[in-house]
Amino acid sequence: MTEKDRIRELAQRFRKAILKCDRTELPLSLADFPTGSCADASILLGTYLKDNGIDGFILIKGRRGEGASLETHYWLEKGDMLVDITADQFENVNEQIVIAQADSTWYGAFDKSIEREADYRVIVAGDVRAHLEAVYEYVLEAEKNGR
Repeated sequence: MTEKDRIRELAQRFRKAILKCDRTELPLSLADFPTGSCADASILLGTYLKDNGIDGFILIKGRRGEGASLETHYWLEKGDMLVDITADQFENVNEQIVIAQADSTWYGAFDKSIEREADYRVIVAGDVRAHLEAVYEYVLEAEKNGR
C-alpha cells in the first residue's frame, strides 16, 4: 500500500467516525459536518494521521473573494499533496475525500496562508486544546465502537 493509499484509508475512517458521532455531542464547529467544519476537522485529521504514523501535515487556510462573497477554507498539505475531508460542503465539489496536488485548480483559486503543524496538541493551548482533545477522543471512540 502506498502512503497516498494509506492516507486515503485513514481520512475515510476519520470522516466516517465523525459522521457516526451524535451531532448533539459535537461542538458547533462539527455539528453540521462537513459544513463549517473545515478548521477543526483538518486539525483533528492532522492529529489522527500523525498518531497513525503519517507525520508532517501543515494546516492551510485559504481565502478567496471579497466582502459578502469572501470564502475561507482549511485543508492539510504535505509536500505537493493536499488532503481535505470537508470540501464537499461547497456546491461544486462532489468528493467526500479530496487527495490532490497542492497546486490543483480548485485549491489554486484560494490565497493560501500556512498556519502551523496540523496537530491540536501543537497548534492550540489552554481551554481550546482541552476542548479539541475531548472532541478527538470522542471521535476516536466512535471509530472504535462503531456507534
